[in-house]
Amino acid sequence: MASVQYEAEVGGESEEESGDVDHMENYEAQPNIEAQVHEQQDGSHSHVVITLTDPELFDCPICYEPLTIPVYQCDQNGHIACSSCRTKINDKCPFCSGSIGFNRCRAIEKALESITTSCQNMQYGCKESVTFNKKGEHKKACLYSPCYCPHLNCKFVSSAKQLYQHFSSSHVNSATQFEYYVIFHVSLNADDNFLVLQEKKGGTLFILKRHHVEDLGNAVTISCIQPGFTGGFFHELDAKSKENFLRLESFTKSTPSRLVIDDRPPKTGFLLIPFDFISSGGQLKMEICIWPEGASPSP
Repeated sequence: MASVQYEAEVGGESEEESGDVDHMENYEAQPNIEAQVHEQQDGSHSHVVITLTDPELFDCPICYEPLTIPVYQCDQNGHIACSSCRTKINDKCPFCSGSIGFNRCRAIEKALESITTSCQNMQYGCKESVTFNKKGEHKKACLYSPCYCPHLNCKFVSSAKQLYQHFSSSHVNSATQFEYYVIFHVSLNADDNFLVLQEKKGGTLFILKRHHVEDLGNAVTISCIQPGFTGGFFHELDAKSKENFLRLESFTKSTPSRLVIDDRPPKTGFLLIPFDFISSGGQLKMEICIWPEGASPSP
């Protein structure tokens, strides 16, 4: 069974704090806390390294998300629930039908506040250590969240920064390079559904994607390969024919996955280019200008 090491800081216990340990006896995952503890004295506190045999010990047993404070427990058997699940189950324990109400599990809450863990994205470069109480919050905002190489035959996974470096060294001829603020030209052949755009200096990869819309034309989007919670990049996407001119002004959608290459036509943030914009040679030609993150044209 896999085990995980965590560090906790503990000091002297008050009588009230000591009594909270009794609540732990009701926690059904208690048998999995077969921990090996190594203490190192540091002033008035002790730093201990705890090896848990169950890495999911501090996940909510209902939604399986990392527990955060407050943590509630049922009155009858001590089954726990996170704050979100307690509301959804109408204060009724799904395991024994006992009442949960506002009965807090203080022992688990203290563990969440005391035990720190390395970010799960440590292998991708994150050096942060967070308490269990902040584990889920950090996960949703970690800039080292894994991103996937857009090259169809590549399985490389790492942070957005490392992905850019990987693409530069391994797939240098598979992207159209550009610079922020500078208009550049791209074209998609009849068999091309997407194109990787690589900014020369900013360390960012983009995906230009074409979706065929029956009887209408091509819905074209630009996405940025980075964690989904990050902000977009303002861009202008132009298409021209002999008599018509189309322009989209929008912000890129952030996505860590190359699934954007294969997904269904978008609902927003696309330029619909009619079929008559395609050249006699079968090419769809466009002009693009992308601004750095946080920048946009002057009004």
